Amino acid sequence: MDVTVTEYLLALAREGSLTKAAEPFFISPSALSQRLAREEKEVGFPLFRREGGRFLPTREGAVYLRYAQEILTVKQETYQQIARLSSRAVSLRIASSPQFFQAVSEELLPQLQKEFPDARFDLQPADSHVVRHWLLNGLADMGLLCLLSTGDSLLEQVTLGTDRLAAAVPDVLLSPGQENVSLEDLRELPFILLREGSSFRTLENEILSERGLYPGNVYEAEDFLVARDLMRAGTGIALLPESMIRPGTGCRLLSLSPSKPYYRILAYPKYAAPNRESQAFHRLCLSFFSKRAYNKEEANGKHP
Repeated sequence: MDVTVTEYLLALAREGSLTKAAEPFFISPSALSQRLAREEKEVGFPLFRREGGRFLPTREGAVYLRYAQEILTVKQETYQQIARLSSRAVSLRIASSPQFFQAVSEELLPQLQKEFPDARFDLQPADSHVVRHWLLNGLADMGLLCLLSTGDSLLEQVTLGTDRLAAAVPDVLLSPGQENVSLEDLRELPFILLREGSSFRTLENEILSERGLYPGNVYEAEDFLVARDLMRAGTGIALLPESMIRPGTGCRLLSLSPSKPYYRILAYPKYAAPNRESQAFHRLCLSFFSKRAYNKEEANGKHP
């Protein structure tokens, strides 16, 4: 998401008017309308509807705007944290796939900061292939990523467990009494897939093509968290990690058999000398994620 565009659209949601929303940014209503149309084309669904002369968020738009507000909040908190910590050197730079990001920011970093109150920790979200690139180019010290296979000549890898994709179908898209359905039975429904170019979009395409499914209506999501919330809003079927789906919470879980598992990995550059902070983060990751892995027996205890 473009942060500037999110500010425009949040203003439109508050004001309900192109003219009023555009004024604080010194742009014309037509320019704001063009940015809205461009964003709707990019995400693949309408963000606003006209009602009584006002712009109101659609169901999907409400999900989008919630994440947009979270992005702005993170931006503001980041600037505040930078101001507080600017005098400190970074002790540990962590890059994280979206599947891990919430747990790291809400659970692990507070523990790490408590253990090292004078240290500074940088946490950045990124797609798994970007996380690997950052580790190899010295832009991150430790990374959490998801891979279809293990083994890397340049990175040390610690397997925290495995997961696999399953189809999550919102109950609102199923007919009353519709039981024992397969994914093939639902081929006419919309699908929510990750954006093209992301690590898991290729796997999602393979899963669908193996079943002869070529959805005509596809919504693209930035990551699995957004895809899950769009699914919960009834937008369409989402292919999500099984660890993220809780059956009985407004959706039905369809296992994809056979479905290739993928690995949840903690990685860091080989031959890098670990500091106390990285060793502590390694320990916290093993303790936290291994207990929550889809397949806990796959977790190992290799330490840096």
